[in-house]
Amino acid sequence: MGYYVKVLAIALWVAGVAGGAPAVVLVVRHAEKAALPADDPALTAAGRQRAAELVRVVQAWSAAGATVRGLFASEVARTQQTLAPLAESTGVKVSVVNAKDTAGLVKKILAVDGGIVVVAGHSNTVPALLQALGGPAGIVIADSEFDRLFAITFTNTGADSEARVVALRYGER
Repeated sequence: MGYYVKVLAIALWVAGVAGGAPAVVLVVRHAEKAALPADDPALTAAGRQRAAELVRVVQAWSAAGATVRGLFASEVARTQQTLAPLAESTGVKVSVVNAKDTAGLVKKILAVDGGIVVVAGHSNTVPALLQALGGPAGIVIADSEFDRLFAITFTNTGADSEARVVALRYGER
């Protein structure tokens, strides 16, 4: 966990923790899901364990001085369940957003002033969100990858803002 704290401390320093945007945005793909029901499966036991691990990871990042100020999940159970333990531990309510409304989600994320924002998405929505926040194009998340975590900081706010993205993994592979 010490590694995550050091990364956040550096990220907060680089970002300058200026007002008008979150200090850091953590974007994860939802945790392991059951096969059924096919339209909206819940997390498996392994997924619930990974969601609990996310709490520990975010707490380590919070140890660098930033607090969780926003939690966003899509309208499906697995993303909300991925963030549920974090919501319980922080007292921050999970805001449910339409998975297909990337532009709307970006506006909500950037409206959070300072602190940490955590977003749980899907293998096909996380790359688009990262790119919309100013990260690189071409990120691919395989269907079998549930341990992906991306940390995004911004050099400043406004039209000349630059996003810096660090790709990490958390929990067991």
